[in-house]
Formats: sequence, C-alpha cells, structure tokens
Amino acid sequence: MKNVKAEPDCSNLNADLADLLRDSSNLLRDLEKGEIPIDNLLIKQKIQQLKEEKRAPKETQYFVDHYTWFVDYYSKKPRPTTQKPLSKSTLKPYNNTLRIIEEYEKHIGIKLSFQHITLSFHTEFIQYLQVQEFSDNYIGTQIKNIKTVMNDAFERDLHKCLDYQKSSFTKPKEVINHIYLSMEEIKVIKKLNYTLQPNLDIARDLFVIAAVTGLRVSDYKNLTTSNIKEHKAIKYLEIRTQKTGKIVHIPLHPFVLDILKKRNNEFPRMIPEQKINDALKSIGRKAELDEDVIIERTIGGVLMKIPFKKHALLTNHTARRSFCTNAYRAEMPVIDIMAISGHTSENVFYNYIKASPMERLEKISKHAFFN
Repeated sequence: MKNVKAEPDCSNLNADLADLLRDSSNLLRDLEKGEIPIDNLLIKQKIQQLKEEKRAPKETQYFVDHYTWFVDYYSKKPRPTTQKPLSKSTLKPYNNTLRIIEEYEKHIGIKLSFQHITLSFHTEFIQYLQVQEFSDNYIGTQIKNIKTVMNDAFERDLHKCLDYQKSSFTKPKEVINHIYLSMEEIKVIKKLNYTLQPNLDIARDLFVIAAVTGLRVSDYKNLTTSNIKEHKAIKYLEIRTQKTGKIVHIPLHPFVLDILKKRNNEFPRMIPEQKINDALKSIGRKAELDEDVIIERTIGGVLMKIPFKKHALLTNHTARRSFCTNAYRAEMPVIDIMAISGHTSENVFYNYIKASPMERLEKISKHAFFN
C-alpha cells in the first residue's frame, strides 16, 4: 500500500499483504509439485483455507490463554457482532478482567481450564470479588466479559462446557442513583471565573461542552473546528463516535459558541481524564453544589447507604447524563436524544436519565392526549 497517509492502519495491512503473498507463493509451489490440475477455484479454496487457519486461535485448554488471544486479536480485527475492532474504552475493562482472573488463579493455586468455568466457579469467583469490596456493577462487568470470551471459545469448538449459558450464571447488577446537573447549575459553573487557573478553566469548559452535546470523553477530546459544519444557517457538530462508529449531528448550543469565542474559535485542548474528574470536585465546590446526596451501593455483598455532597460526585460522565436528562425535561423527542447519545434501547435510555416519577408525570400531563 503506497498511500500510507490515506490509511491509518497501513502498517498492519501491508504486513498482512506480505504474509498473504508469501503464503500464496508457497501454496502455488506445493500445488505445482502435485498431480491435481490447478485452476482459479482450487487456488481460491486453498487461500481461504490458509486464511481460516490463521484466523483460528491456537488449540488451548486454558481459559486465560484464549482470553489473551481474544483481546489481542479483536484489538486489531473486527468482531463478528459489531464489525469493528474493540475500541480503547472497551479494551480497558477487558484487560482489567484479565488481570483479575490471573490474580484469582494465584489465589486458588490453579490455572483455569474451560472446564473450570462452571456454576461453582461463578459462585466462588463472585465471593472472591466481594471480599475485595468491589461493587455489584463492577463484578457484573467481570462476569459479562468472561461469558463473552467463553462464548467465543465455544463457537471455535475449543470446549463443550455450557454452564456459562445457564440462567444462574448471571452478572450482578444494580441501579445506582447517579447525579445530574440542571441547566441552571451548568450555567453557574459556566460563569465561574478561572482566568488565573488555566487547567480548571479547561476542565470546566470541557465539562460544559459535554453537558450540552452529550458527547463521551473519547469523542469530545478530539473535537476541532473541522467538526463544525453549517446547513441552512444552522451551525452544528458532525462527528463519528468512537464507541459506535456512527456519525452524529449536534446543533451548536450557545454555551459552546461562547466557549469558542472566548478561545479564539478553538476548542479547549484536552487534559487527562482523571485530572478533569479531580478538577470537577473543586469546580463543584466553588459553584456551591452542596446538596446532600445518599448513594445506595452494594459493596462486598453488603448494601450500604453512603452520604455525599453533590460536588463530590461530579465526574466527566455527569455531563453526558445531564445532557440526556435536561434534553428529556425540555421535551426533546426521545428518538432525537437517542440519535445523539447513541442509546439503541428506550428501556436503557429511561434507566440512564435522571427524571423523577413526578417530572415524568408533569411531562406526560402536557401531552395532547390529556388535554
């Protein structure tokens, strides 16, 4: 491939092409030694067979070996279910699960084979994670990833252990009372003066942009003015989201226009995500987000009620949740919000937003059906 700038994965593609050329040459030489007539159909079949052999993982009986292969392979190749490689944000929890399983193997003193992934393993592994005081949702992520890799191995005929498919092999999950900020609270944050504290100024502006666009960190960190388009005097953002690969179009909110004007029509430079999360606690305190919030969370198998000040719960993700909730409260059609947020299920969307039953009642009562 000569035009390397036009293809971001050119080095991998060129390596694949070199492998294919070498294998094809070896194949042709082997065929010429035989007595079978050579034609295009035979060559195609043999090349396809070579490709399948390369695609298949090496024969293994150990779960971690296949898990490692799975993460490495699908970090470069598209998964059958999504037709895309695993994104960086998805690879992180998969790698966390791999680390936890390896630690668990050290704890129990054996290397897990596929046949070890049974209902008994499910119970004992969850108990082990609860002792580590992980939350139910975090434990659920580990179980989900294990089930995914077990299913991949099963489809490749590497095992016949089907306990992971049973209804009892569940992933713990609970609904957490995550916070969101109202538009008034976001406006207060936007007006804070951080002229002498540039890092806090950047963190605040990035948060506000996310709160009125609904973009994930992985998307708004790459924003440039090239993402700004115009259609019939409507200025909007056009961006291909990293997680879904879909292109979304988001009208530019006045808050975003104000931030661009302040920054000479440039988006703020990105700073590390954890630094933004840390800065948001300070920003929330300055904005006097001092409301008491009780968070119920199952930790180590025990339901706990933990009190927080609202500002202590501010994170990057609060912005995206705030966008969805405020758009819903402003009576934007759910289908339009979902088109921006990337939610594919209304059920998931309604669990995601933070509208109280009374707020939903008020919204429904304004529908023409009730008037």
